[in-house]
Amino acid sequence: MTAKLGKILFRIMVIFILIGGFTVSAQELEWSNARKLKGAAVFTSIIGQNETGLYMLRYRNKFLTRSIVIERYRNQMGFALSKNITLKKSRLLYAELQDKGLLLVTASYDRKGLKNDVYGQWYDENINPISKPILLVSSPLADFYDKGDFRIRMSNNRKNLMIVHTERSDSNTRVLCINQFDQDLNSILQRKYALSLAYTNFFLTNILLDNSLNAYFLISQHPLGTRKDQVSKSTATVYTYMHDRDELSDYDILDTGVYLKKAQFTWDRSKNKVNLTAFYTDRKKQEMQGLFNFEYQLNTHSAKKTYQEFTEEFKAEIFGGNEGSLFSGIDDFDIKRVIPNTDGGLTIIAERSSVSNETDITYINGIPTTMSRNIYNFDDVLVLSLTANLSVRWKHVIHKSQSSLNDNGYYSSIVISSTRSHIYILYNDRLRTNGDVMQYTIDMDGKASNKILIRSDKHFVSIIPSEARQIGYNRVILPVTKDRRFSLLKLDYPN
Repeated sequence: MTAKLGKILFRIMVIFILIGGFTVSAQELEWSNARKLKGAAVFTSIIGQNETGLYMLRYRNKFLTRSIVIERYRNQMGFALSKNITLKKSRLLYAELQDKGLLLVTASYDRKGLKNDVYGQWYDENINPISKPILLVSSPLADFYDKGDFRIRMSNNRKNLMIVHTERSDSNTRVLCINQFDQDLNSILQRKYALSLAYTNFFLTNILLDNSLNAYFLISQHPLGTRKDQVSKSTATVYTYMHDRDELSDYDILDTGVYLKKAQFTWDRSKNKVNLTAFYTDRKKQEMQGLFNFEYQLNTHSAKKTYQEFTEEFKAEIFGGNEGSLFSGIDDFDIKRVIPNTDGGLTIIAERSSVSNETDITYINGIPTTMSRNIYNFDDVLVLSLTANLSVRWKHVIHKSQSSLNDNGYYSSIVISSTRSHIYILYNDRLRTNGDVMQYTIDMDGKASNKILIRSDKHFVSIIPSEARQIGYNRVILPVTKDRRFSLLKLDYPN
């Protein structure tokens, strides 16, 4: 009996271990209570999560002026509190959650000093101020309507803050101003660099701060042609500030007649390099020509740029076979996310989208009235994995079709999250017919699977992709409309 009992216990233990293993590796979903929102603050932005809970920003207009609402949820997703913050004559630039508390960075106009000031202020878990506003940056007005072009970035390890803006020099050129701070908002760097670029037609389009306090800037200019039929020469320059050298360098990255489309900086920690990646188009015809990548090696301080033209062979590799017809719409693809691979390559997620306008004439009491509507289309998604020299390793196309009227595509597009071994893509399927929420899972070898993450057979559920955020290595927070009420969904992935 003892031997038999031992075998039974052993089998039970094996079963528990297997069940436990499956439980740990399973994807976890956790909902907050559905709430009917009050007030006019209709947009949502997830700030972050710490030991005191999950913090969320709600606001009425995307200029983030007048007033905002900060809400806190408990870590088990129960609603804790909501508090209105009046901004008076300032506007919110940035919100950051640290272990110390909630940091709000605002900009305000100093009428007496004729300048724009940037302040930082800390709040506790009850959204009460725990410090007086701290003056971080002051910038003189360039003209009467100048509100400042402040840009803010945190380092990947969330330990340093950078505020970048420009000023007008006496010779009517741009001055690049870099200010860096530690977690407690102590100043650790203040630099100003006079650039030989005209003040007008100047665009600071993207910035990045790495964990070593090195900063990267993409600056472009689009001079106007002298004739309507003349195509003007545009420039795009990457500026790199190396903290250990205390040095600013510039790299001209744009070939003549080429335009970069929504370029993105990424920091590749495994290879200690920074990439700037974009599709590039022909400036005359506005046709997509290929893929561009600028690479900066931090170990050697060397840089190179690569243009991977969309040749017929390259097109066939991506859209070969029955999917070849998709390439006719490649001009509508925009890069949504660039993820560095451990071997120095890149994985690019791009989505095809467009906006069209329709005008109807209706008669009201015999009087013709013109009514127009915008149609927002979000279609197929391309996931493309490339080697370090931009050759195709594997690709996957997700077929979807989303269309909506006059809502700026609020429930359309995709949510992208990534872990060490998988990429996850979520979207609302069949928006017009109470569709489900779909999830695609793609591993590092390009193997893809899909499933219905949320069924809408009992409840009408739609995620809001533009407001979702990955707040941890394997955690994503999704704002959701559930039976016309607001809810939050927390997703924890296994790896």
